[in-house]
Amino acid sequence: MKITWSVYTVLCFLSLGIVSGCDEKTNELSTAASLLKPCPGFEETGKPPVVYGAQCGELRVKENPQDAQSAEIKIAILRLPAISPVAQADPLFLIQGGPGGSSIEMANQLHGFFADIRKNRDLIFIDQRGTGKSNPLHCEKMSPLDANLPDAAQLEKQLDIMRACVDKYKNSLPFYTTWHAVQDIDAVRTALGYQKINLWGVSYGTRVALEYSRQSGDNTRSIILDGVAPTEIALGKYSARDMLAALTAVSNECMAQTECAAQYGNPLEKAEIVYSRLRAAEEAGEPIQVTYRHPRHQQEATQRLTPRAFSLLMFMALYTRDMTVLLPEMISHAEQENYQLLAALLSLASDQAYKMNIAEAMHFSVICNEDWPLISASDRATTPPFFGFNPIEDKAAICAMWPAAELPADYWEPIRSTVPALLLSGKYDPVTPQVWADSVANTLPNATALVAEGGNHGVSTEGCMPQIIAQFIERASMEGVNRDCVAQIKTLPLVLGANQTASVSSSSVKVSSSAKNISSSSAQASSSAVIIEGAQP
Repeated sequence: MKITWSVYTVLCFLSLGIVSGCDEKTNELSTAASLLKPCPGFEETGKPPVVYGAQCGELRVKENPQDAQSAEIKIAILRLPAISPVAQADPLFLIQGGPGGSSIEMANQLHGFFADIRKNRDLIFIDQRGTGKSNPLHCEKMSPLDANLPDAAQLEKQLDIMRACVDKYKNSLPFYTTWHAVQDIDAVRTALGYQKINLWGVSYGTRVALEYSRQSGDNTRSIILDGVAPTEIALGKYSARDMLAALTAVSNECMAQTECAAQYGNPLEKAEIVYSRLRAAEEAGEPIQVTYRHPRHQQEATQRLTPRAFSLLMFMALYTRDMTVLLPEMISHAEQENYQLLAALLSLASDQAYKMNIAEAMHFSVICNEDWPLISASDRATTPPFFGFNPIEDKAAICAMWPAAELPADYWEPIRSTVPALLLSGKYDPVTPQVWADSVANTLPNATALVAEGGNHGVSTEGCMPQIIAQFIERASMEGVNRDCVAQIKTLPLVLGANQTASVSSSSVKVSSSAKNISSSSAQASSSAVIIEGAQP
């Protein structure tokens, strides 16, 4: 049983030799107790708490920290208390990607993978300002029916939505950047009575963790960066290149696997054929449409297959191992003008993107103020697209109208810190590949970089990674931690159903089965990062 606040106070008075230390601890416990309460239970929400003993609360902060008259906003907090009655003093703060994803929503899928850490440490999830329950800045969403519009019409409608969103939030948007968010994290740290904290971030969340270590290095014990997205690099500038590199790696792997090569041929070459055919059909005003059964509920639906939809599907499929294994088959079927699997996977990807609950206005406040300033007119003119998809051009019109934030002049300088750091990458990551982890490691002398050869975007939940992360946090060092098991995170076989007779119905069955895996995939921990550079226009 954990020592309650009142019992702890009595013990403090009995131990006269450490009265001052006990007073300090008592104050910390009192502060946390006033801020956090038991999370609402099943009767209130219809769902049980994430774990037994979960605590919820909120901290009020100024929207504009520099203005004492600024409006207050609420920062939502979830704490999963350590199981040990004598918990370590330094908790683990877990930060979602996106930007625009909810860390508290992420806790439902992620907390189990950090069970070893929770034995001795609190797990803290904070909804970053503008996301989740922390004054979320949501824009209107496109209708599922909009997917049947031509690509140009979809882009124009999305732009209209963003114009309305800017008008709605224009006075607030400059204060929803990473620089502001880390000040909220430190305010929560102080309010909960912690002296030092550990931070884990995935995708864009790694940028938050890095910036926190710069602003509050004395309060940072260690950081884990999974899918590194550093501030000094505009990811949109390199997104198309990195997407193509990831797809090429999958294609090469297929060609190296005898059954995959025999069954599906060269995925990269076939993808070019499919894209060219879809583009020609769209330009001729005779778009390709396919009727299929939705893999989740088996209801019949019709999907317009635009070239952009095909490009984005390949990109999104590269985010997780579950979807990547279906890429060679999907591309091969489409090259043979069998689009059933393509349409089914597109519907799954669209459903998943919708469920991510990304706060679009917060997303673009980060992208347009932190990434866009590093992209030049020359970059826009010379950066080749990924199968026609150009992440830079997609952002241009939106960032041109986005309210500007004031950031420190040195904000884009590489972060230099002696904080122990563990950097994780996946070989098939289409947006934050190993090259960015290597770049960041150059200015973090106490960093260790690990690469999962069979991993994609977000590898903390793959294989033995949870155990390695737990050992790293326990030591605040990789010294003595055996990392040989990382080599066992291998590429999955790319021959799903290779020995079965290919047919429309069998494709539907396989996709339905895969959908179950995807919806419960451990890669959900990083799924909200899907739009970090391009899954939406």
